Amino acid sequence: MPDGPDLDASELFSLTADLGNVPSNIGPKLRSAIGRTSQLTMESWREKASGSETLPHLPRSITYEIKTFQAFGVSVLESEIGPELGGQGSLGHFSEYGSPTSAPRGYGQAALQENEEDFVRGVSQAAEDAIREQTIRGGFR
Repeated sequence: MPDGPDLDASELFSLTADLGNVPSNIGPKLRSAIGRTSQLTMESWREKASGSETLPHLPRSITYEIKTFQAFGVSVLESEIGPELGGQGSLGHFSEYGSPTSAPRGYGQAALQENEEDFVRGVSQAAEDAIREQTIRGGFR
């Protein structure tokens, strides 16, 4: 997938640093929260891109993928949302950012902004749930 809009998560990283200890059981909960927001963002982007006369198949090419990486005591969750390369998906960059002959549409950025509150809410809920479970089990590990 081509590079797409990014969400500035610096406030979340700052919050994480302020919290100090992160519950060991938070990973699956965060993945679920990120998956939900990714799905909503993808659907919103597809809806905005539908009805185009020049790229009628572009909406079907918009997908998301969640990647997980763990090494050296660090876990990374990443969601990539955007058109898959191939067919009209390869032209998604021009739809989003424009070209010399067409104005940018910005549908992906708009979809991401529409779902930003859901993302923050989901991450907060994931943290609360993980902390509650750890507290019930007798503390953080």
